[in-house]
Amino acid sequence: MACLSIGHAYTFTSSEGAKFDGELLRVRSDSVRVKRASDNTEFTLNKSRFSLKDQQYFEAWAETNRNMPEGRRLQAILADKYSQDSLYIGGTTGWKKREQGTGYIIDREFSYVTPENDFKQATAHPKPGIWNWEPGDKWIEHCAEINQVVRLHGPISPQCSVWAMEDHRTAEELKQNLIEYMTAQCQRYDAYEHVKWMDVVNETITTSGRWFGPKPGTDRWENPWTIIGYDETHPLMPPLYIKMAFEIATQHAPNTKLIINQHGGMQDIMWLTVKDLVFYLREQGLRVDGIGWQAHIDTGFEKDTYNIERLHELIDWAHSNELSFHVTEMNAWLDPRSKDYEAQAETFAAILEALLEHRLNGEISWNVWNITDGLAWIKNRDKEGTLFDVNGEAKPAYYAVQEVLENPPPPRAPLASTPDF
Repeated sequence: MACLSIGHAYTFTSSEGAKFDGELLRVRSDSVRVKRASDNTEFTLNKSRFSLKDQQYFEAWAETNRNMPEGRRLQAILADKYSQDSLYIGGTTGWKKREQGTGYIIDREFSYVTPENDFKQATAHPKPGIWNWEPGDKWIEHCAEINQVVRLHGPISPQCSVWAMEDHRTAEELKQNLIEYMTAQCQRYDAYEHVKWMDVVNETITTSGRWFGPKPGTDRWENPWTIIGYDETHPLMPPLYIKMAFEIATQHAPNTKLIINQHGGMQDIMWLTVKDLVFYLREQGLRVDGIGWQAHIDTGFEKDTYNIERLHELIDWAHSNELSFHVTEMNAWLDPRSKDYEAQAETFAAILEALLEHRLNGEISWNVWNITDGLAWIKNRDKEGTLFDVNGEAKPAYYAVQEVLENPPPPRAPLASTPDF
């Protein structure tokens, strides 16, 4: 059977044997709407005009795409209304989750993909002598087939293996694992043109501006990599693992854009440290191409005008310093006791609108973390922070994102100088 996802070519055959190439756009009870590839003409025909094989394809396609949202697909809007390589709209899921319903949604909606955990150290090289690139390789192959861009979300970060978090782990052991893992990841995937970005480090700084470090045990959110040491020759005293990771990426991933990905909100001291880290790495002759903000936020985040003002200033700062800016992991969490889906939609829309105002000043991207509420991060699953519900139905948040992309805010003028922040 041919591919059942939206936007894929299919050779149609009439009941009389005539053939043409095109795409299936919609299936009704007795008719189908198709687009002919030769001239992009769209038309509606009765199902009975097609071969029995085609009619079976229509039924399978309809089942796969039974929760199709109204309006245009997000990536179709992107291709129609925005210049190439200036804006990317992405989504996150895991390879194993694709078969549970997220696969056909992410394929039909998004221009790029951030695989959830499939490239991380805990999966690819959790301890000495153990390697597993299989899920990562599957993503690379699949995304090449359907022309999707990939963000390598395999940073040196708190999302590491139990082996790395064990309290007796030595600096030398962690250093060796880091070198092996980062070198192999860069060398394995840098040659692929559709691998556009790499999150080199993630969640390095606390919201109070301190370097995030280890904790006792192996069952808590922690960052053991600081055990490797700090650069005590610099006033910032940055952890050595950050410099090491960027050294490896700069050397072995020359074709991939290198990103610092950061959690939290709009805390001034945290972002001040991120910016100083960019300056530090560049002073070392290392390449930093962009900064990412995860944007795991509560619904209503935008109601505090300070948050949006600081977001604008941060994006301006990035572009003024020749950095791309990325909203990398957005969720808008609901209060489980009182779920206001319209308010959630407003929060999604507000962040995307703020980002789009800067679309003429530098590269930007926006990515939603997890596709459906039913397969979201289990710790916050009851907060339903995604665009699609547990059944894969589009929520008001999806339509809010769709509307913003269709009718974006006016773009801002370029900055004359670097803003203070």
